[in-house]
Amino acid sequence: MVDDNVFREVDEELRRERLEKLWEKYGTIIIGAIVLLILGVAGSIWWQNQQVSKRQAAGDQYIQALRDVAKDDTDKADEKFKALIENSPKGYEIMSRLHLAANLASKGQTGEAEILYKKVTLNPSADKILRDYAKLNLAILKLENATYEETSKALGEFTKPGAIWQNTANEVVALAAFKEGKYDLAKTGFTDILTNKSTPSALKRRAQIMIDVIATRQVQK
Repeated sequence: MVDDNVFREVDEELRRERLEKLWEKYGTIIIGAIVLLILGVAGSIWWQNQQVSKRQAAGDQYIQALRDVAKDDTDKADEKFKALIENSPKGYEIMSRLHLAANLASKGQTGEAEILYKKVTLNPSADKILRDYAKLNLAILKLENATYEETSKALGEFTKPGAIWQNTANEVVALAAFKEGKYDLAKTGFTDILTNKSTPSALKRRAQIMIDVIATRQVQK
């Protein structure tokens, strides 16, 4: 009988020959695939590291900008917010737009502020709460020139019970009514604010003051 070792050696030799032929035929492709895999993994790791680095840098700059605002140095803060809008992860970019818009509005640059708020409202990647907040601020900026009907329509969805910006929206709508001499409507709005358990104390105080002012105006009539 032929020794099993002979069959084993022949089998191994055949396998070796097959592998050599396969390597001759596909070796370059295999090497290329391995290289692409390594590059892909390395690229993915590099990209993730870059994103982490960007977030950290943006976070540091954002905190510095908030500190400038706290110091009332809005010009410095605005420069930082503008830089973050141009080159930062989405979260910081959106928040920077809102802060910059608020700063510009406080300086009387309402046109530029409106543009920034509008961009947030139209950004599908922005959180709905932030989009609604931007809509609310747009209505506030337009309050002086808008009619009660326009303001009421713009903020209708925010004045519904349970809406996150309900109290602030009610205040804006009530102020629009007061501005046009619609005192009954204004009083109803301010009373809703006053009786709402979720209303912050500062807003309640403002509502009470406006109710007192309305009462005086109605007596004078």
